[in-house]
Amino acid sequence: MAFSLRETSRRLRRIREEGKRVVLAGGTFDILHLGHLKYLEKCKTQGDILVVCVAGDARTRKRKGPYRPVMPAIQRAEIVGSLKMVDLAFVSNRRPFSELILHELKPNVLVTSANEPSVPAKQQFLEYMKHKHPEIRVILTPRSHLASSSSILINKLKARDLTP
Repeated sequence: MAFSLRETSRRLRRIREEGKRVVLAGGTFDILHLGHLKYLEKCKTQGDILVVCVAGDARTRKRKGPYRPVMPAIQRAEIVGSLKMVDLAFVSNRRPFSELILHELKPNVLVTSANEPSVPAKQQFLEYMKHKHPEIRVILTPRSHLASSSSILINKLKARDLTP
């Protein structure tokens, strides 16, 4: 099930009172594949509660182009939220680690890809987090050798003539 940012924040307040560690991760999850599952499994090992920010449609179009996403954000969030390792999922057109989201959710841990959008941008993000939010642990995940990507899958499908 997918929630709003406000509802996710409300649910996390009760969870935090129990002393549980909250992990925040983000992504587009346009066409779910093995790389997504491995990433989310890794995220879940970093705490008690895994919250996933699914990129909204406008953010996805801005980052990936006019023909993306393939599926609407609410559907992607419903799918991600139904996975056993995910406790809460919500949609946002903001960066998943924007100040508003960090303020609302107060995660203990952030998990993000080491190479997206780029290595220099990720280094800048790490420096920012170290100075602005030293209480939040940031974990970088390398892309799995097993990982595909939605873009690769879409391009493979485009290359095939799927007409009957």
